[in-house]
Amino acid sequence: MEQKKKTKIIIIILAVLLGLSLLVLAGTLIRARLTDSDPGTVTVPDNLITPEEDTGTEDTRTPGSGSGTSSAPAPAQSAAAAQKAATIALYNKHPEDNAPFTVGNMFPGDSETKYFCVQVSYHDKVTVHYKAVVRPGYEKLAQVLQVRVKLLTTGETLYDGGIAAMPQSLTHKLASESSVTQELYYEITAYLDTSVGNAYQSQDLIADFQWWVEETGSLDNPETGDAFRSMLWAVAGVCSGGLLLLLVLRRRKEDEADA
Repeated sequence: MEQKKKTKIIIIILAVLLGLSLLVLAGTLIRARLTDSDPGTVTVPDNLITPEEDTGTEDTRTPGSGSGTSSAPAPAQSAAAAQKAATIALYNKHPEDNAPFTVGNMFPGDSETKYFCVQVSYHDKVTVHYKAVVRPGYEKLAQVLQVRVKLLTTGETLYDGGIAAMPQSLTHKLASESSVTQELYYEITAYLDTSVGNAYQSQDLIADFQWWVEETGSLDNPETGDAFRSMLWAVAGVCSGGLLLLLVLRRRKEDEADA
């Protein structure tokens, strides 16, 4: 009688463990699906954003990138305000990613700044490319809209000029002997020069900001830890399920023998 009571307790414990394993696995799968559909945002580290930037007349444009001599107005920053960056992920079997960018009803001197965190999972050497593609039907504002692309990770201004005249790609090279996931923070500011006429004020623009890596053989899967945790819970579920089945069969045989 005492043995049957112990067996019953063990069966209950194994059943709870099996149910918990299945619940965690289901939650992990749902989380992975939601993460893939909505990469979300991250907070830009404070040390990458300077509260005040030089607004002098120094021209940091790529040679031949645009007309005029004025530079982009520095975006207003608050030391206490945390800036959010949209996440862009480049990894094995996902070598390119993009984010839409929309501006409209801008007046001369107006600017709008967006931040992006590009997460690259790779080994060896890769080159991260970026370009802005204006969608058809929005070419009017693109004639005068200026854009400044700054890589906050290094402090380098990759481009400062007309969006229509932007090169086919702005590049940044990465190198690592081991497999890593490295983050690159981009600050992209779209602005109108003060000399722009009123004819452009009611215009909208939609563009696609695109990032990609051509060395696909050097891209790795990001290490999130979910795969390892899922494997542990799967092993726990299989073991508990197997033991539960054996105990149930054993108890049934004992009941049949007692009958």
